[in-house]
Amino acid sequence: MIIPDIDELVLEHDDETALEEVGRRVLSHGPWTTVAFLVKTRNGPEAPWEGPFLWLHRYQKVSQGYKLVSRFHTTDKSQLEALLDALRGWGL
Repeated sequence: MIIPDIDELVLEHDDETALEEVGRRVLSHGPWTTVAFLVKTRNGPEAPWEGPFLWLHRYQKVSQGYKLVSRFHTTDKSQLEALLDALRGWGL
């Protein structure tokens, strides 16, 4: 799927999984655009919300707009905490 404008990007999800976008940051613009999403998910309308989770998406600029090329999704809150610990440990 091609996204005409990165600012009009809407995260895709299916009918069985609810998705709530808590935050979004465009980390880089240009031929390769990286977007970080903070999301919560749940497996059904009555299920409890889980997360937050970090999703990193890379988009490549093509003639029609942007196309999703790769993505990394944390699947457990402990992964997000481990990533934060690593960044702090590196002095970032």
